[in-house]
Amino acid sequence: MRIPRRALLLGCRPQHFHVTSRIVGREFILGEEEKAFFHGILRSFEGFSGIEVLGYCLMDNHFHILLHIPARPSEIPEEEVFRRMKFIYTAEKIDDFRHMIAVEEEKGNPGFREQFLESQRRRMYDLSEFIKELKQRFSRWYNKRHDRKGTLWEDRFKSVLVEGNENALLHVAAYIALNPVRAGIVKHPREHRWNSYAEAVAGGKKARKGIQKIISGRGNLLDWKTAELAFSSYFEHRSHQQSHRRKAVESGGENVMAAEQKAREPAHPLLGRVRYFCEGLILGSREFVENFFQEVSDPFRRPRRRAHRILKDGPADLYSYRRFHS
Repeated sequence: MRIPRRALLLGCRPQHFHVTSRIVGREFILGEEEKAFFHGILRSFEGFSGIEVLGYCLMDNHFHILLHIPARPSEIPEEEVFRRMKFIYTAEKIDDFRHMIAVEEEKGNPGFREQFLESQRRRMYDLSEFIKELKQRFSRWYNKRHDRKGTLWEDRFKSVLVEGNENALLHVAAYIALNPVRAGIVKHPREHRWNSYAEAVAGGKKARKGIQKIISGRGNLLDWKTAELAFSSYFEHRSHQQSHRRKAVESGGENVMAAEQKAREPAHPLLGRVRYFCEGLILGSREFVENFFQEVSDPFRRPRRRAHRILKDGPADLYSYRRFHS
């Protein structure tokens, strides 16, 4: 059975997604200036849309973002709509919108105000709109700045529905933070400026809150020191194993060739590439995957014997359902 990605989006309850997208041709064009601009609009659209950025990592030719999409409110008042618009529009532009509404109402079009407000509300709490606008705004800026035309991003973005508990969120967030380590750019995630863990360590309030929510899962929000200690344990585990292996080689306490071979292997399962984190459809506990499968399956079809599969190349206790079409 193949499941369309749109079946993942359930506005009636909170959801979490790991989203990735690459530059067309996988060219390495995202330098410091480009990443800074992308980070700025990422935070701007976060404020406008109501979608929370729990974690991110910006690389030279792609990005990873872990998002929390709250349940869509039954009502978003007019004053709240205009407050959020300040995140993505200048004060002058917002004044222009207000003037346009006033003009239309003077013309005898009383329904124009609500139509305009509804057009803004539809852009909120929507994963596709969030990523589309993020990429489009960056593309326009980049193409203009570099006198370039044409598509900047490769195909459509990829998204994986992640269970909203500590186990699944923590593994995905750590996997995202470890991207520059896997690429050999840095030895520790805090050394890579353009990821949420480094931003949090540097004092970024939004980045810290994201990690606190990841560590806390569905429970009460933990303080930053406790959350940081738990999150950083993933990275310290790796450094301790590497140190141990290096000492073993130097002391001759074990076969040198065997120790060197071990040193080349990932010290942590997240330091290897776990394709289901980026290319799967859904990720979480067995119960979470099975329940989702039951919700979106055609009740008249013959049920599959097993809708899930355990991650053999990833952390324990995580399951994935992978078959899908765009």
